[in-house]
Amino acid sequence: MAIPIRPIPVVTGDDAVRFIEAAERAERNAHTVELGMSQEDFNKIMAKAQLY
Repeated sequence: MAIPIRPIPVVTGDDAVRFIEAAERAERNAHTVELGMSQEDFNKIMAKAQLY
């Protein structure tokens, strides 16, 4: 019989509500990513990395 390495966490309360809201928001906007930075900053980073 297999023993799990660690238990699966259960999200409850306010954390669960925030998780569901974020998941639904991500599902509605499947082609967007929240970067946590401005588009200008992202472009500078990518230009410096020479990947963009």
